[in-house]
Amino acid sequence: KQISIHHIDKRDRRGNKVIIIMEIDKPVGPDLSHPDAVIRLASAIHRFRVPEISSSRKISYARSFKSATASHPESQAAMRKADTFRESLADALVLGNKKSSHNQVIKCAKEYLPLIHQILLTCKVQPEVARLDERLFFEWASGIEKSKKFNKSEALMFEMIMTVASEALGYAGAASDACIAGDFPGAGREFKVAAGMMQFLAEDQLPKWISRGTKVEDKNLPAEASVGTCDAFKTLFLAVGQQMAIATVLVKPGVPNYTLVGKLCLGVADNLETFVSTFRSKAALQRHKIDSNFFTLIAFQIALQKSLCLYFGARGIWEGKDKYGVAICMLSEAIAGMQTRRTPTSKGLPEIDAKSPLKAISKDIVAMQGHMALVLREWEKDNSTVYFEGVPHSIPDEFKLKKGIMMMKPDPFSLESVEPLALSLSEEAMAHSEDSDRALAEELQRQLNTE
Repeated sequence: KQISIHHIDKRDRRGNKVIIIMEIDKPVGPDLSHPDAVIRLASAIHRFRVPEISSSRKISYARSFKSATASHPESQAAMRKADTFRESLADALVLGNKKSSHNQVIKCAKEYLPLIHQILLTCKVQPEVARLDERLFFEWASGIEKSKKFNKSEALMFEMIMTVASEALGYAGAASDACIAGDFPGAGREFKVAAGMMQFLAEDQLPKWISRGTKVEDKNLPAEASVGTCDAFKTLFLAVGQQMAIATVLVKPGVPNYTLVGKLCLGVADNLETFVSTFRSKAALQRHKIDSNFFTLIAFQIALQKSLCLYFGARGIWEGKDKYGVAICMLSEAIAGMQTRRTPTSKGLPEIDAKSPLKAISKDIVAMQGHMALVLREWEKDNSTVYFEGVPHSIPDEFKLKKGIMMMKPDPFSLESVEPLALSLSEEAMAHSEDSDRALAEELQRQLNTE
């Protein structure tokens, strides 16, 4: 603390000159509080596009189900409404990628999803009358692949899966927008919603589609229509959601609970490593479709979060007024983890060149490296003049953090309950043999995958 002596010209009642000693709670020397650079680094994330619907082929539920809904005005209205909401979603997805209008993507996907679910259920429970006057071809491009390639399917389940994925990536995009605006708590909430929707696809809808005997291979579908990809992205969105929680703590004034922040950082690193291993084991066919820069950022965040775990852990030990030597040793290892790695498999941060996606945060990396070096120098100076604690060559086992804390859980997601629409066919349309009816029903089930 800094001691200031102030002389007051006034005297007391006896005529004695008054000297007031004021103790000011202000540190002497350089500011060692965590810098803004660590907040920007800890919250660095990759923004994905949202999927898109092809504009080259206009489908219409009203035209395709014209005969089956001819005697049912409510069903006709539902089909027209589905057409309208699908067009609105298609427009919103384009704007979402061009102008980051992610809230509109979410809104339109929420409006369209119950209708596509209702049509799917209708065909499932009434296959004998759910005959199409016009074939339905659904064409979607992925939002997470590096190139925009449209994939085609006649399965209504494919349309519903991509609509859910659109809403999920809309939430992820909205979370990215909130992060950029500094609303870290809001971003964390949005990522939890996105994680829940990806979990729903991975554990519910996609396994159902596979169990119904779909013959479409993963490599011929957008990456979002893969169980492995959705399972991995559930973990990813939880990890980046926790990055937002860390930033929320660090941006608040005052001294944070450094030990807790260190455990949260290790939790992020653990989840990101799980994301990578899940992607390799369950979505190997999709990996080449994803921009390699994204995986570079993931490698960077894993190394960074492990280094920050040591940095905040060291600060927690130092603030505890004990084990100063251990704190110095732990901070030294954190500094080593912030250096550029020599090989792709060694410890440290990925190399940053002129084309690296990490170029945008290179100044923050340098600033954090400088800050950590400054803290180390000050600690070593204090230890050599005040505390005289021995510094171990490596972190003692009892101070090594074995497992981090993962506080983020996905928000549960489920489809809205719907009732099937009324369908029927005219006597002329029904005047087919039973064999013909059975063959047409089987063909419809094959096309729509609603068995």
